Amino acid sequence: MLCPEVLNFKSPRHHVHFERIDCNRTDSPATIMKHYYNHVVSLIFPQSNNIPDSVINCISDDSDYYRIKDLRVSELLNKQFIDAFIKKGELTLLTIENKIDLCNTMAVTPTGVLIISLVRDDFQKLGLEGNASYFDYKTNTRNVVTINLTAEHFIPGKKNYERVKTALENHLNLIFDVILIWEPPDEKMCPSSVAAWFHERGYTVSLCRQKLSYKTEYRVNIPIITDVFNNTTFFEWLGFFSISGEIKNENTSKYVSTYECPKPNILVDQVKYLQYTGFFSNRRIMQIFNAIKEYLLTENNLPWCSFHVQGFSDSPVSWDLKEHTFFTDGDNSYTILFFPKAKCIIRKSLSSNNKSRIAL
Repeated sequence: MLCPEVLNFKSPRHHVHFERIDCNRTDSPATIMKHYYNHVVSLIFPQSNNIPDSVINCISDDSDYYRIKDLRVSELLNKQFIDAFIKKGELTLLTIENKIDLCNTMAVTPTGVLIISLVRDDFQKLGLEGNASYFDYKTNTRNVVTINLTAEHFIPGKKNYERVKTALENHLNLIFDVILIWEPPDEKMCPSSVAAWFHERGYTVSLCRQKLSYKTEYRVNIPIITDVFNNTTFFEWLGFFSISGEIKNENTSKYVSTYECPKPNILVDQVKYLQYTGFFSNRRIMQIFNAIKEYLLTENNLPWCSFHVQGFSDSPVSWDLKEHTFFTDGDNSYTILFFPKAKCIIRKSLSSNNKSRIAL
């Protein structure tokens, strides 16, 4: 067997999109509202003694989510469940510990769409209409079934509803471990109501909380925003700082293993970094965005701050209903760079969904 010529592998393509917005004119950026499955939230605040409580509270207050063990997908068709949690409020549900390129997986979007991504054999057993996966349409080894749970005709007694119910109960009994968040339509309603509903039906329900990590770096050179600053190098620095890379403040020799802060830059006393890992709804992310925006309107000494959101690598969709897969790194993330006068830059990042090829 011949060994592959590793050097002939082209670098995986990566889709990056930059967008400048005026926060005073844009209430809800589509990048936030259409990204449903958020796993990691991180903040960088330079020249700040503390990250404001208003921002911290938006992340941590009432941020619990729930894990349901061995959930039958057919349970999601229950009319009582649809009326109480799908049509009222916003339910975000995602399969966990299943690899999107190897296993069956499932999700429910806040807009009420059930997405089931199946390997070919299981799709044929299910017997429902679905589309061949965009990424395997030539070999047709995977299919995606999409069901609108909020459709007016999707009710017991209707032909379409009964056909879907029969398929999920009798043809293919799909069972997954899932995590979920329910954002109620009224503040007086408790988000844990959805957990109680599953518990009453005999499921094992676990309470999950976000995990926090933070750090403070002192005497750090940070890049500054100018009319001609380089987007790529600035966001590269944000990533390098986030992973605790060794950032040299003095001039360095031009070795591959060293990194120097992009120019122009300034020296600041300290930089605060905060990271929460867990499961966040798009509504929660929007609340954090608004809290940061309001804080910056009153804080004049802050040169900028960044807000990074990382999606789940194995979610069946990335933005909106755009199918997602995992050929290289499964990245679906965005970073929002805030700077004075309510301006910001959004960097949207999506891994290439093309398989690696050897250059001949």
